[in-house]
Amino acid sequence: MIEKLKTVIPALVTPLKEDGSFDAEGMKRLVGYVQGKGLTHLFVLGYAGECLSFDREMRKAAIRTVRESSAPGTVIIAGVMDDSTELITAHIRDAKESGADIALTTPTNFYHLTTEEQKGLFLRLADQSPLPILIYNCPENQHYIEPDCMNALAAHPNIIALKETSNVDKMQRMLLGLDQKNDFLVMSGEEFIYYPSLALGVEGFIMGGPGNMIPTQCLQIREDFLAGRQDAARDGYMRMISFLYDLYFSLPYPSLTPQIKAVLELFGICGRWMAHPMTSVSDGDMEKIREILKKHGVEK
Repeated sequence: MIEKLKTVIPALVTPLKEDGSFDAEGMKRLVGYVQGKGLTHLFVLGYAGECLSFDREMRKAAIRTVRESSAPGTVIIAGVMDDSTELITAHIRDAKESGADIALTTPTNFYHLTTEEQKGLFLRLADQSPLPILIYNCPENQHYIEPDCMNALAAHPNIIALKETSNVDKMQRMLLGLDQKNDFLVMSGEEFIYYPSLALGVEGFIMGGPGNMIPTQCLQIREDFLAGRQDAARDGYMRMISFLYDLYFSLPYPSLTPQIKAVLELFGICGRWMAHPMTSVSDGDMEKIREILKKHGVEK
């Protein structure tokens, strides 16, 4: 399973209708779009996928739709985040029944956990889970799992990988701190350190905005780097982040997912609608995003 994660995996948004209900047809189009552009495996219900906004039934519907509409052999990672061991365990069972292959979760977030409590959470989940566990160091979560704690977790046979969404310093310290004897993969979840992560030897990437909007460019940067075309890889990366800086930070939507969904609406894939209370991109800002796409030559 770990070998299959050594690629670029999109963290899919969750298409919604304007009334907030799940848009299954939009999800099918999104899956078809990213897989048609060459991304093989998929991650559903992460931060970009608004996981914590949805009840168990909507989460199951999203996973089932991705499974039913994806190509044969697709590995599906499902986010199972929640605020107790029991709730996360229930989401893991749901994910398994709905067709997921791997369960991804952060620590619980509402209550502050000590290092020992973080370790206890993941070890209990791993002991009970019918799916392998992928741990998520997420900047929006109040906890950060340090390398020493991660080392203890990585030794568990049912904990297979880490999605490290952080800066270069934390990525370096994590890579240096982990015991290489463990059969365990460190993946990058931060698009703004994509090229530096490649240079550090990171092999697996879970990408939110770029994975949904510009999957071909994501793959090309990695392919150029691995083929020794360093100038092409660096230039592609710089073009990508120039586009992302304009898209993410020139508009008043700090979660960033509204901008991603807006681009997908302009591509004709799904609507821009966010789960309440998050704000969907306004009509006026849709025109600004259209201009940003034109400026950077980004198209479907």
